[in-house]
Amino acid sequence: MPTNRGGRRPDPEVDDAIRKAMAELLFERGFDMTFDDVAAHAGVGRTTVFRRHPTKKDLILEAFSQVSIEQFRPADTGSIRGDLYDTLSQIMRVFADPRMRMLMRQGLGEACRDPAFTDLFRAVLDRRLELITVLVERAVNRGELPASTSPLLIADLISGVIAVRVAVDTPLPDPGELTALVDGLLYGFTHAE
Repeated sequence: MPTNRGGRRPDPEVDDAIRKAMAELLFERGFDMTFDDVAAHAGVGRTTVFRRHPTKKDLILEAFSQVSIEQFRPADTGSIRGDLYDTLSQIMRVFADPRMRMLMRQGLGEACRDPAFTDLFRAVLDRRLELITVLVERAVNRGELPASTSPLLIADLISGVIAVRVAVDTPLPDPGELTALVDGLLYGFTHAE
């Protein structure tokens, strides 16, 4: 009988249980959750969690990404204006959740104090940049934006609006403000050359 020299194959049900536990605990305990908490909540051993997420940073990044950036899909409406508006609408819906606002505030505070959280926050922002880059590259290919358009700058401007509003606990942009934000971004970047 042949043996599997690479070890056991990951069990999708176990993966799902761990992911669900991470998301629930992140909302329950914030960034204070531990490997033991996740293992107990998922009904698996600590080593099973550790194999999938070798550091606490990996665990927190995966959990935070799961409840935030993984919820977003780059819209494809045929225009950069529609793509930005639809994608930002998704983002605002997720960050309007009071639990996400609490996590965001905690994350911003920790990132200012702890280099490990700074790295974690940077990794989340890198994933956000990938999303915006898809939109910008499509718009450049359609001739809607100049090739010199910076996806990073657009992503930072959007993140700045979210971070400031979450930090001071004011509502995120409503549909009218979102339209103004998209129009302002596009005016600035289409008139840059």
